[in-house]
Amino acid sequence: MINTQKISITSKIFLLVFDTQVELSSTFLRFQEHYESPKFRNKIFSLEEFKEWYIKDQGKFSYYTDWNGFNIPSKILKPFYEGKFNPLSEKEKQLLSLFKNIKGNFYIIGVHRKHKSIPDLLNHEIAHGLFYTDKEYKNKASGIIKKYDTTKIQNELSSKGGYHKSVLLDEVHAYGSEIRHGLKSRFPKEMRLELKANYKAYLEKNKAIVPKI
Repeated sequence: MINTQKISITSKIFLLVFDTQVELSSTFLRFQEHYESPKFRNKIFSLEEFKEWYIKDQGKFSYYTDWNGFNIPSKILKPFYEGKFNPLSEKEKQLLSLFKNIKGNFYIIGVHRKHKSIPDLLNHEIAHGLFYTDKEYKNKASGIIKKYDTTKIQNELSSKGGYHKSVLLDEVHAYGSEIRHGLKSRFPKEMRLELKANYKAYLEKNKAIVPKI
């Protein structure tokens, strides 16, 4: 069994902390890609099918070391609980067991302890959580972004191969909320300031507890 720490950030956002990047990525893979993959969003697929596609798309299967943070809405768990993704891996079963008794809509984020900049990573993933669980926050963040031209940013995100077009606005907002966003595309300075201020305000409004890892 993988060592995983479960932490409540808000009443609707839950953080899973893994010891290593490989443990994190291999646990979240099918959940995450069912949510936002440009190829597998809302589809039922096996790990083997995903690996075959990833190799064709990226040239090799490097998924377990390509991604440091994960985020999924609770609705993504439903087909896994229903057996549509069987057979499940032991890691997938472990994740599902952590949330089987939680009712209503909520959000799950995941990080690993070995990342070089955990505060930035947490900001990014918690921003995703707020975007899903707080409608007022989402509306304000979306309104901020729509004032600016983010075409180049969205194109860069699309070129990374991991995002469905339906989540690009959320991704722009999450990257813009980080201290250091890690993308090559330039973010408008005023947009970033507005996004960060909005993020900070709604952390306080939601009484979020951001842990030190």
